[in-house]
Amino acid sequence: MEASVSLKKVGKVLNGRSVLAGLSFGIERGSIMAVVGPNDSGKSALLKTIAGFSKPEYGSVFIDGKDVQLRRIETASVVGYMPQRANFDSQLTIFENLQFHGRLYLMAPQLLNSRIASLSDRLGFREFIHDFPHTLSSGYQQRALLARTFLPDPHVLLIEEPTASLDLRAQYEVWDFLQEMRGSKTIIYTTQSIREAERVHDRLVIMDHGKVALDGKLDRLLENAGELFHFQIHFKKLSKELYDNMSKVTTVVSPSQVGEVFDFYAREREVFFDIMKLAIQEELVDYAADKVGLETLIMTSTEEPIR
Repeated sequence: MEASVSLKKVGKVLNGRSVLAGLSFGIERGSIMAVVGPNDSGKSALLKTIAGFSKPEYGSVFIDGKDVQLRRIETASVVGYMPQRANFDSQLTIFENLQFHGRLYLMAPQLLNSRIASLSDRLGFREFIHDFPHTLSSGYQQRALLARTFLPDPHVLLIEEPTASLDLRAQYEVWDFLQEMRGSKTIIYTTQSIREAERVHDRLVIMDHGKVALDGKLDRLLENAGELFHFQIHFKKLSKELYDNMSKVTTVVSPSQVGEVFDFYAREREVFFDIMKLAIQEELVDYAADKVGLETLIMTSTEEPIR
């Protein structure tokens, strides 16, 4: 399929640190791409650079074949960007904020009012449309923020943490809404929710230190990674000496201590029994082997866990 967004050797430096390191890839038109990774892995920097808000030190971003930096007005007209935190004008009501945004895109008054009514109904905040932003809960502000992003009907959507402030029911409502756009709009979103990224994507990108650690559909990434197992052993008392000894086992991947729990990954089930031999004299509370999924990929392909 034709690429809606393309990156060519894009690099970005912030405060002397590389936040994007030579990224080159295309994003298919009409697809949904989830971007996950640890804090400061470059997720937000990626979206801001695609949107044109942040200029790369080298390389180029193209939307519909147009250079974002060289043809800023043309590309901005087809891109909708939703920040992680609400940034409404506090002196205007939600309705006035949306009207102001629509006018920036030169939307005709009748169309603008129709879109505001439709989106506020669909996203469930119509009754608060004439309230000031600070009087709304963070969840309703998030819904209004999403409506503002969709208002001029852009075909490329860049969304940071789309459901971060929403309860479970609202999360499903928002994702039902977004998935209705699959095929007609290109959606790139960042998330800290493992479950959300696993459930909603055509393509999954795991970032680490400004680079793409893994890229593809989850089932294919798991298949390519081979067998991976996640184990947790809960001790009554996990000493530093025992933790250090277990961590030194060469077949243990990404060991960590959470309270009195030894948490680790392995590519063979037998590694669990090697660890148990070291802990045979200790008093155990419980142990568990979790289903391998996206969390395992993040843990084993990045230097630190997602938080």
